[in-house]
Amino acid sequence: MRTEIADRYYRTFTYLDVDRVPDIEFGYWPQTIRRWLGEGLDLDLTPAERNAMFLPKLDRRLGLDVPEWAVLNLRAGMLPPFEQQIIEKRSKSVIVRDANGVIAEKYTDDRDEASIPHFIKFPVQGPAGWASLKERYRPDHPGRVIPREDIDRIRSGAAAGKMAAVFLTGPYGQLRDWMGFEAVSLAFYDYPAMIRQMMDHMAELTVGQIRRLPADLPIDYVCWWEDMAGKNGPFVSPAMFREFLQPFYRTVMSELRKHGCVLGLVDCDGNPTDLVGNWLQEGVNIMFPLEVAAGVDPFLWRRRYGREVRMRGAIAKTPLMEGGAAIDRELERIKPLLEQGGFIPHLDHLVPPNIPYSNYRVYLDKKRKLIGKV
Repeated sequence: MRTEIADRYYRTFTYLDVDRVPDIEFGYWPQTIRRWLGEGLDLDLTPAERNAMFLPKLDRRLGLDVPEWAVLNLRAGMLPPFEQQIIEKRSKSVIVRDANGVIAEKYTDDRDEASIPHFIKFPVQGPAGWASLKERYRPDHPGRVIPREDIDRIRSGAAAGKMAAVFLTGPYGQLRDWMGFEAVSLAFYDYPAMIRQMMDHMAELTVGQIRRLPADLPIDYVCWWEDMAGKNGPFVSPAMFREFLQPFYRTVMSELRKHGCVLGLVDCDGNPTDLVGNWLQEGVNIMFPLEVAAGVDPFLWRRRYGREVRMRGAIAKTPLMEGGAAIDRELERIKPLLEQGGFIPHLDHLVPPNIPYSNYRVYLDKKRKLIGKV
């Protein structure tokens, strides 16, 4: 039997009877946390916690339901990683090569400007770079072995009622990590054979990891990180997705279903409307975080795909900046979606620092009344 929070999460997205949806949110910009500490947030945080985006300690302080996962760590990443190196120190930043081989300019953590790094160079620009990087993704590397204690931890977590989950980088996300946005955009046209080789290799590596698992090991849920859309739509067309990326999803999701996985979430910012149907075809059935400012219309998705599509997020951030009646209007806007089921409302991305702490607390109180928590 699942724990209370895990059970609500699972039942919401499988359209089973449930007393209420979980009271969850996504996270916070570190600048937001530092602002709130000056506006009445009573929480003792370490320097590292002041610079964290995902902070269960803060979630609990705010009274949120903290999801309970038993997370299985597949060994599908880079082995060995690159040696991290500081290339140049500047007055307000450093030029570094990280463990993924990416050279970037990064601000120091305690600066309010600290956010997404300025990327300078990626390890793959064409076939020669891929041939070199591929050696770090050998399926036969000794580090690919999944320790027995990891398997036992998933079993005991599932037995204790937690949701057994796998978190994966999606195929586009992986390509962009290796090549950067501009280079991968051109590579679909300039090096299509290389893109297919990269996808085939990573699908084989990932499926090989899943096949190492005991056949009876449960997996309830898989979360894919992609971030492959902006305000004007996705970075690839549905046809390109179908040709280059969808076979990866099909291969991995088919293997996960052998372990009972019926829920697949994709984390994609921006407006990925054109790709929702592609994901649904492969069993990736929870869309997240549904950014309102990017033009996402969750009601359109529900009309188009019915109960097949499940959703998380969809609450705009701007009303929380305004406060008062603007929050009421925003919650009223998404109320019909909540009544249809298969939907968990929360902010459509990290809480930005222009939302006052008092407004956020008001929002939480009103959202909890809407979902029936109070």
